[in-house]
Amino acid sequence: MIKNTFFLCILLILSAKTKAQISLAVGDFANAGDTVRLSQMTNSNLDFVSTGTNYTWDFSSLTASTQSLKEYTPIGFGSFLILATYGPFAGSYAATYFNLTTELPIDQLSAFLPIQISDLSQYTKRANSGITSIGYSINVQGQGVPFKSDTIETRYSLPLTFGDVHDSRGYTFVDLNPAADIKYIQHRQRHTEVDGWGTVTTPLGTFPALRVRHDIYEIDSIYQTFFGTGSWIGTPAIDRTEYEWWTNGKKEYLLKVVASNFNGNQNISSIEFQQQYLGLDAGLTELTNELVLYPNPTEDLCFFESNLAVNDVIFYNQMGEKVATSSFNGVQNAWMDMHDLSPGVYTCQLHTNKGVIVRKLTKL
Repeated sequence: MIKNTFFLCILLILSAKTKAQISLAVGDFANAGDTVRLSQMTNSNLDFVSTGTNYTWDFSSLTASTQSLKEYTPIGFGSFLILATYGPFAGSYAATYFNLTTELPIDQLSAFLPIQISDLSQYTKRANSGITSIGYSINVQGQGVPFKSDTIETRYSLPLTFGDVHDSRGYTFVDLNPAADIKYIQHRQRHTEVDGWGTVTTPLGTFPALRVRHDIYEIDSIYQTFFGTGSWIGTPAIDRTEYEWWTNGKKEYLLKVVASNFNGNQNISSIEFQQQYLGLDAGLTELTNELVLYPNPTEDLCFFESNLAVNDVIFYNQMGEKVATSSFNGVQNAWMDMHDLSPGVYTCQLHTNKGVIVRKLTKL
């Protein structure tokens, strides 16, 4: 009897260890020089909202439409101005790495400017206490120009365990003077909660996981002098929820689902997950450089010119709703009529013979 009780206790201990909650520390997040291969898809009927304790999520049926390689570029690869702003002696603004991003539409204003601007990058500081967003840079005539965030946003407060909650906000002011009379303000509020733990299955495999939910509310505005006197234009408020599943040692989320919120409803705008190489690579730099979209902002017509064959163009509003679709049957340049779209910022997906190019387009 005593022997049976002893073995029963051992089994209970092993079972408890098998189902134990994990926690995330700084070593579970990407560092400078790392790369992560991510697959993308636009929609799915899977349940991404449900969560709980010792929960089982099965997302094994996710299917990639494109892939990209996310690179965490060391700060030493920046320009002199960037090194002075985000280098090792920059204090709280000393960055660990930077990534190319499309979060701000600044680099899409080139069609209006006498200079070339491109390659918007976001700078991240990685520390034991958290992962923070400290600013941006943009290439002006090939020279990297930095813009520090006046308020540093904490994306993850570490260590991260089930039940953790934190709030943060970020404020960034971008002024392209004297190159151009353009200013941009990004004001973001973030509420983060670790609202589940258990086991998740994705095309990469099955892992113990934490589910992290970010509720993000963002108000942006842009100052422009393209049409008449200079004026500030407020873009529609961005209200979205980001669901992420994390495990230990994978550098980045296993799965991220972004949903736009409108009148109590959620519409999925993007799905991204780690996966082995499938030969679908469409890197952000490679594909973005293959296409020009102008004018941006626009009042009526918008044109694209590409080295790739464009088959379809799909527009989504800030709620993630599909609002317009055009088919082009493999042409490399064409125009699109924007008259019927309401003023605001749209996500434009251009489906090419090498993958999907995603751009932001502002309708005035």
